[in-house]
Amino acid sequence: MKRYNPYYYLLFVLLVFGAFASMAQNGYGIRILGGVALAFSVIFLIQLIDAIRKKKFDAKNVVELGSLVLLSGILFMRVFYIRFPMVEVVFAFAGAGLIGSYLLKLITIWNTLKAKDKALGVLVVLFLASIIFYTISMTIVPFAPVLAEPSGALAFGLLLAFVVIGFVKREFLLDGEKLSAFSFVLRLKDRSIVLATLFLMFTAYLGLTRIGVLPKMYLDEFPQAYYQLVNQAESGTAGRKNGKFRHEEFKEKYDRFVRRQVGK
Repeated sequence: MKRYNPYYYLLFVLLVFGAFASMAQNGYGIRILGGVALAFSVIFLIQLIDAIRKKKFDAKNVVELGSLVLLSGILFMRVFYIRFPMVEVVFAFAGAGLIGSYLLKLITIWNTLKAKDKALGVLVVLFLASIIFYTISMTIVPFAPVLAEPSGALAFGLLLAFVVIGFVKREFLLDGEKLSAFSFVLRLKDRSIVLATLFLMFTAYLGLTRIGVLPKMYLDEFPQAYYQLVNQAESGTAGRKNGKFRHEEFKEKYDRFVRRQVGK
């Protein structure tokens, strides 16, 4: 696991760089973000192959990695507005797999820690539950947009509670060893820290843009109306007409218009 940490750090830096470049109205910023999503997908795929090849097969680990490959791959396509039939269903299926794997981890860890140090167990449950609710928030947007924001807010509250209580109560005694809640979650052989960092960065961006501290990301490939139609489709507020979303029809007409202009 640790051998992938330098790649994660680099991708976090590129993620921040791409976001700020996009907010500064540089067209390459969004392409950097797409490349970061693709790189995450490739790294998760490499780990998935390694996990499948291991003699000691860990189903939870395989499901987690498989779900992350699909989620990050679809996010890469979303950055460039690439779609395929039933993409929302595949995205929801991958999200459900990730939720299920972390729910099983939460139950397993709680059953282990409640007899040894219940306070530490509660903190770890808060941490893992925040990832579960963040994933729920991200997954249900096309199907239940009204519930997505409360789920994200609850996830942020759980993560904030974990961080604050973890700083207040710095040491726990587990099997004769003194450790903090942070050092315990760092020992988990999963991608929970990576996911928590990504979700926290995304929450910070949404919050800061909402209060006007940061500008929204700049997209210049299509007219702004196209992106508004895409957002409506992804939020579940726009349905299909003749088997197509409005933004798909818009893109086809816009592409024909561009080809006619280029041909003149």
